[in-house]
This record gives sequence, C-alpha cells and structure tokens, in this order.
Amino acid sequence: MMVVDDVLFQKVKDFSPQPWSIDLDNQRLNCSRQLMSALGYPKQNMLTLSQLYAAFETQQLQLLKQHIAEVRETGIGLNQTTVINTYKHRYIAEIMICDMPKNGSMVKGSIQFTQYFLTKQQELEFLKKLFSKSSEAFMIADANHSILIVNQAFCDVTGYAEHELLGKPASILKSGRYTFSFYEKLWQYVDEHKIWFGERLAKTKQGEIFAHEGRIQRIDLEDSSHVYVSASHKLDVSTHMWQHDNLEEVSKVHIPDKQSFISLLDESFKQLSHDMTIICITFDLQMLQTLSKLTQHWLISQRFARLTFTGHLGLVNESMYAAYFVVSKQVEPIDQTLKKVIFVLEGNDESNNMGLSANITAGVSVLYIDAKSPTQLLSHSVQALIANSRLAKSSLYYFDRRLTKRFDRKNTLATLLKQALAKKNIAVYYQPIVDISELKIVKFEALFRAQLETDINYSTQELIEIAEEFNWIDKIDDLVTTQALKVLPLLQKHYANDQIGLSINRSVNNDRIAHCCLEDTLKILEQSKVDLNLVTLELTESAYFEDSNYHAKWINKLKAHGVSIALDDFGTGFSSLSYLRQLPVSIVKIDRSFVSGLTKQSNEYEMINMLCRLTHKIGGKIIAEGAETEQELHLLSSLGVDMIQGYIFDKPKSLQDILSTPTHGTFLQFQTLLSRANAENAQAIMRRDFPKISTDDKLKKALESFTKHKVKQLIVIEHSQCRGILHICDVNAAISPYLNTKGEQHRDLVTLNKRVHQVMSKNFLEVSMDTPVKHFYPKLIEDPDMVVVVVGSSGVCVGVIALKDILIQQSEILTCI
Repeated sequence: MMVVDDVLFQKVKDFSPQPWSIDLDNQRLNCSRQLMSALGYPKQNMLTLSQLYAAFETQQLQLLKQHIAEVRETGIGLNQTTVINTYKHRYIAEIMICDMPKNGSMVKGSIQFTQYFLTKQQELEFLKKLFSKSSEAFMIADANHSILIVNQAFCDVTGYAEHELLGKPASILKSGRYTFSFYEKLWQYVDEHKIWFGERLAKTKQGEIFAHEGRIQRIDLEDSSHVYVSASHKLDVSTHMWQHDNLEEVSKVHIPDKQSFISLLDESFKQLSHDMTIICITFDLQMLQTLSKLTQHWLISQRFARLTFTGHLGLVNESMYAAYFVVSKQVEPIDQTLKKVIFVLEGNDESNNMGLSANITAGVSVLYIDAKSPTQLLSHSVQALIANSRLAKSSLYYFDRRLTKRFDRKNTLATLLKQALAKKNIAVYYQPIVDISELKIVKFEALFRAQLETDINYSTQELIEIAEEFNWIDKIDDLVTTQALKVLPLLQKHYANDQIGLSINRSVNNDRIAHCCLEDTLKILEQSKVDLNLVTLELTESAYFEDSNYHAKWINKLKAHGVSIALDDFGTGFSSLSYLRQLPVSIVKIDRSFVSGLTKQSNEYEMINMLCRLTHKIGGKIIAEGAETEQELHLLSSLGVDMIQGYIFDKPKSLQDILSTPTHGTFLQFQTLLSRANAENAQAIMRRDFPKISTDDKLKKALESFTKHKVKQLIVIEHSQCRGILHICDVNAAISPYLNTKGEQHRDLVTLNKRVHQVMSKNFLEVSMDTPVKHFYPKLIEDPDMVVVVVGSSGVCVGVIALKDILIQQSEILTCI
C-alpha cells in the first residue's frame, strides 16, 4: 500500500521491487498486479510493450531501449534510474535488468518506485523560478532570432526592461564591431553543432560596449521547430585573468600594478644572459569605441595574450600600460618585436573577431642603449611617451631618437603598403623560365611589385618581409595570382604559343592562413578560364614542412586539377635530398644562392648534381633560378637542369614592356654554350614534356588531345607508368570515314566511346636514363614510328624519345654512335 504525504519529493512507502519480464518476440510485458496498477492499468492482466514505453519520456525511453539491447548483446545485467509517468503520479524509479543468455528473446528484471517526482505543473513552476532567479543572464529566441523570454539578470546586464526586449530581434544587442559574415558563421556553427561557447562583445541600452562569456544552444522541439537559448555572464576581464585569491574582488583585473611590474622586470634583469637585452614599452591607447576601463583592461589583456612570444604586461596607472620583452641584442629583433606588439594591440588583425580598433602611442627604452637598470628602463619609456604628441595613427617613440627614426621608416612603409593593398594598387612583373633543351620560353613567373608614394628607398623583398610580419602576404598572393591569370592569354598571343604556362607563388608559412591559402588558391584558379595544366604553384621548402600532412592533402587536390607543384628555394630550408621522396611535387627550384658564382670545383656544383639525379629518378624536373653568366648557363646545362630562370635571359618586366618588344620567345644565340657532355645517354635527349592520356579515357578525348598538342602519338599512362602508345593512324583506322557526315552510322558513335586501352599499341621500347643512345638508335632507324620510353629506378615514366629527338641533336651526338 502506497502512502502519499504533502511534501515534494517524498519517499514512496511499502512499494517493494516488482518483478517483470518482456517477451520481445510478442512485444508483451508480464508483471505483478501492483506494478500494473502503479503504471495506470489496474484492470488488465497483461500489458503490451508500447503501454510500458508510453510511461517514459523520450530520452529515458531511448536509454532503456539501449540498455536492453546491450544486455541482450553481452548477457550482463544493467541498472537504470529514471522518471516514470502515470496518469496520476510521476515517480523516480530504479529499473534492474537481469543477466540473460546472449541474444535471448525473454528479458527479465525488476522495478522499484523510490520517490514521487514533481508534477508537470510543479516542474514548470520550478523551472520558471530557476530561470528568473538565476545569476546567469538567460535569453530564449525563436528560429528567426526574435527574443521570446529573458530573465532579470539579462535585463540587469543589458540595461533594458523585459518589455523592451520581447519580440525584438536579438540583433538589438549587437556591438556593431562584428562583420555580417561573423554572425553568419556563428549561427551556422550553432545549427550544425547545437552549441557554441565563447566570448563576445555586446552593447547595452546606454550604448556601452561590454564583454560577456557564455554559450548558445539550439534546442530542437518535438514539433520540428527549434529555439535558441543563450546563457552568459558579464566579463570585466577574461576568466583566466581574474584574481582568484580574493573572492571579494572578482572584478579586479589581474594585471600587475607598477610595483609588481618593476619586481618582474628586476627579476628578468638579474637572469639576463650577455647576448640578450630588455626592451620596455609604455603605452596608452585611444579606442575608436567607448569602453569602460575594466572592459578596456580586459581587451588589452586578451590581445597581449595572443602574442606568439613571451612578454610581461603591467599597469603604470589607470590609463597607462607597460610591457617588457627579453630579446636578442640586435636591432632587427627589437624592431620586429615592437612592430608586432603595436599591430596586435591595435586590434587590426583580421583573425581578431572583436574588431575594436585602437590607436596606440608608445614610448620605448632599450637596456644598455639608453638605460642601465630596470627602474631607468621604465622611467625612460614613460618619458618617451609623455614627451611626444598623440597622432591620428599609432606612433612609437624611442627614448633614443636615432632608433625612433629607424622605426618610423619601416612604420611608414607598412602604412603605405597597407593602403596600396586595400586599393589593390600593386603591379605584377613577369620573368621568363626557359627550357634548356630548346632554349625556348615555356612559362613566366608572376612577381609582386609595388610603387609606394614615398621618397624612402625600399626593396621589394623588404615589402614582402613587412607583409609577412603583418599577415598581409596572402592578400599579395591573391592579387598577383588573379592579375596574372588574366594576363596569361595576352602573353601566349604575344609569343604565338598557347602552351606558355604561368608560375605563381603561395605563402603557407603564415599561422593564420596556413590552413586556407591552398584551398583559396584552387578557388581562384577554378574561377579563371585558364587551362590549369599550364599553371605551376610554387611553395617554399620550409613552409611546406610546417604542416606537411595538411598541405599534401590540398596539393594532391590541386594536382588532380592539372596544376603542377614546384618546391621553391630548395636547399635553404631543410636541405635534405631524402625529403624529395616524401613530397607530392613535380618540380624542384634551386635557390639562386647555389647558382651565383657556380664553378665546377664548388660544393654547390656537387649538390646540384646530386639533386638533379635524384629528382630525375623520381620523375621530377629541375629549375635553376638566378643564372646571370654564360659560365653558369654552361655548367647548369651540363648537370642536366631542365629549365633556367635568370637575368641571362631576361629580368622581370611589366606586361607593357613585354608586349612592346618583338620576340619569338627563343634564345638560340646561347646554343653553343650548352654542354653536350652527356648527350650519348637517354637522359640527355629525352623529352620530359609530352602529351599523356589514361588507359580508360575515351577515343573522343584522344582526338581532342591530338588536335590540341599537334602530335601523332600519345603516351598512355597509368599509375605514372607507360602502358602503351596511341597512334593517330590507329585511331583513324578505328573510326568510320563517314564520321561527322549525314551518313554517320551508329557504330561510329560507339567507336568514339571506346577506351584507349582497346586501340593502343604496346610496341614501345623501355630503357633506363643512363642507357647509351647507340643501344636503341638502330631500332628507331629500323622502325621510325617506335617510341622509346625512359623510366626511372622505380619504373616511373620520366621521358620519351622519338627518332626526330635524336636527329635534331648536334652533329657530335651522331658521331658518338
């Protein structure tokens, strides 16, 4: 007999565990009459499984079904605490599922009601009180982001009364400092993941910007609709910056005061090694948006924490900050450190979703240059700040005026470059890359140039270094790529060669853009109308290895679209030939530092020799850049370099200069300089560029390739290995002479859909790269249509030779055979 009193959550008395069993085959529940009565079926002798399941709420029912399935699978019993609803009461119950034979159909256990639970009405009232009295700021919005419910804490934080928010769009609280795309991505994330945690800025009714930390949840309802629940609390500073040792001062910013900062500075001074120095910077800021002091402290703390190098932040007073950094005793590290600090504190970094810009005015003192002690360091930096005026842009002043002049120079260049990029006001210059075997231009490298409105002397490399420091290099790459792709058809027309290609650079060593630039590059290339088989993407060696797994994924996608991948500046990064086997690249570019002043006795000569041999064995090509002299051209050709780029052929030029100069795109005047020392073997005379087709391609595609490349043979490649030769005569023989006429027959269409492997010939000769020409030359004389396929050590097809390739060589080649 159950006894009920008036106390909420009271114990259920005199209700012992009741046995039950479920027949899964018949979907029946057998249990005691007492349990049936408690479930609301006093007059029935047996219940269906559906009647039992109806007593459970959705999540608890799913858990019960899961537990039953697990016990059937393992044979090991389980317990579950759940809420059961009946027509009169709601109970907290303990359900036990007994051990059983695996995959049996009869499940047994017991149910014990332990407590009465809140009624639906009591639960609703309880949740309402919990919602309204919570110290967290709660807001519920509908699927269209219109506000449905807010609690008092939310009103207290935002300054609005409840009636001023109900029915209004949640955007009423926007700080105005986020882009549309930020909110779009935020809601997409919530819809996909159902929850988002983070810190954001919002605006009160009075217009004050404040920071809050919290979560947004999407709650899907049973009627297929959904709502968004936001729970947050106001931040004066990020939680990890709060004072945890004094619970009564949780809003105090955990930034050391002046005395604590000097103590930290003094400790670093005592531990300083002889090759290091300390730079101390004192700064104030002018926010472009009104903020409370505490929110401003929080914002500076957040930005300072994003620096990638170690430093210490302090408060000189309520409006003046100080920071110091231990750096190398060299001007460049000092200069770069300070520029990065100013840039991050300004808040102009695009990765900063807060978007609250500030103008920073800073004074700097450098240990051993203008200060001899920690106290003097701070004092001098404060003097440098106070003694100079606040400008409409961020400014930095050294206590030593000589250093200020140097900083101002680079700061001016950075400002002008930023303006030029914003206006897309850059130029692209083009330098030819020449194929050595034919002394013919095969592609152009697109190079960045900028004409800044200043009297300061600067180099392109200096601008690139500034762009890398300020995370603008991806903008430069995008602009150069887009402009060069539009220009390529003009270059092809000028040289009357529609096979001239384009080589572009992408920087992937920037932390912020490393995981998007290759993806962005593919989008830019796809949007152009350029044949991607003519595009080469150059990546630096060191940048590639920063995240080789990720880069390899996107490099393979680019290669699948026909893009060639070149490893730029090889030898300046990891400098290991063994890495070549790991790289999904087809071209290796030798840095100019290895080429300049090249002699046969130099170490660089031997390094280039080894690199050429290894790269050719794995089916790759070599480009040497920076060749300027006839001696360098001669030696590079003797080493088997495939292509050369350098002043000996031409310097980088604007499109206008190129188009105004008549040319055939060849440099035959250098032919006598080319070395023929190795002309007696296959590697020396093979063609590394040749039209290819797959075994499964259709003959229709083959016909298009024959027309496009103006050749009579296509090399059939599968998994980088030669499977056969497709001759134009064989294709023509397979196609009816009535093709493309009114008498075209059905079988002609069927023939065009045949696969290449059904028509190709396997009459080709396979040789290694070091095979002497005299070994296969007689066979080519005997059968002029035969093709010699040159393979590397792994069986990869690295080149082909036809009879004409031998005949066009210099007369000394014929002499040696």
